[in-house]
Amino acid sequence: MENNLKKHNFSFDLSALNTYTDEVGGMLLAEAIVKGKTADLCMVQSGVKGTQAINILSSTLNVQDGACGWNSSGSTTFTQRDITVCDKKVNESLCPRDLNSYWASAFLNAGSYNESVPFEEAIAQLKVQQIQKYVEEQLWRSTTGTSCFNGFATLISTGTTGVVPVVGASGITSSNALAEVDKLVELIPNEVADRDDIIIWMSMANYRKYLINLRTSNYYQDFIVEGDQMTEYVTMHPGTNFRVVGTHGINTDGVYMGPAEFMVVGVDLMSDEERLDIFYSKDNDEVRVRSNFKIGAQIAFPEYFVTNNL
Repeated sequence: MENNLKKHNFSFDLSALNTYTDEVGGMLLAEAIVKGKTADLCMVQSGVKGTQAINILSSTLNVQDGACGWNSSGSTTFTQRDITVCDKKVNESLCPRDLNSYWASAFLNAGSYNESVPFEEAIAQLKVQQIQKYVEEQLWRSTTGTSCFNGFATLISTGTTGVVPVVGASGITSSNALAEVDKLVELIPNEVADRDDIIIWMSMANYRKYLINLRTSNYYQDFIVEGDQMTEYVTMHPGTNFRVVGTHGINTDGVYMGPAEFMVVGVDLMSDEERLDIFYSKDNDEVRVRSNFKIGAQIAFPEYFVTNNL
């Protein structure tokens, strides 16, 4: 009788994956925090451990008629706004033994001593995406009532002195989005209106309505911005130098407009502890996922921001 039994060796060597997160763990966490939608477009202040001052320089210029003598006038002022970061962590345990009864067991090392789990690289990348989503939400939705800092939705509101509110704004629909955004455009202070980093932030739901209104109004040329960023939910508002950005960090009808450079994201990322690690714990006989990071937000010049106040 012909022997049709075949031996399949599923003893994949996964040892290289153990070093994957060790070597680039810091890079992965930086990607999760700094490369999120909001942080990528705004200013990032690193090295913040708890509360740190944002140093702000402002001045008034007084030009005088030419004459003999010295008539001192004008001022140069240094002020500060504090940015506070919250200390966060992720701790997860993965037991390779739990995979023995499932399809993933085919990718475990032979024997009873499994010091890694399959697809560690994929797991690390998934954690990066999840941390990125969490950070994006916190940067907008966080409040001192539930966290240690106010997110941008609170900072760019009438509760912050200097922020300019739209009077009579309505919720964005697929037929009024352009007109509602125009209400913010009309109120942007002249001092920053010619900047190239003005962003109009809104929720993903409102951004989709905005795109529909853009299309039905025949503004096809404004769909694509430099670098084909439509895939990043970024487009130009017709007839302006202002970008419209959709972010899942905003989950209300609020729309917020101002210079991205004045939106400060606080992180540490200079500390060796801010890493995304996947490592084997011999004491517990399990693979562990660990991440420690800090995150916060602040507005440098609230007087240059506009909101629809919804």
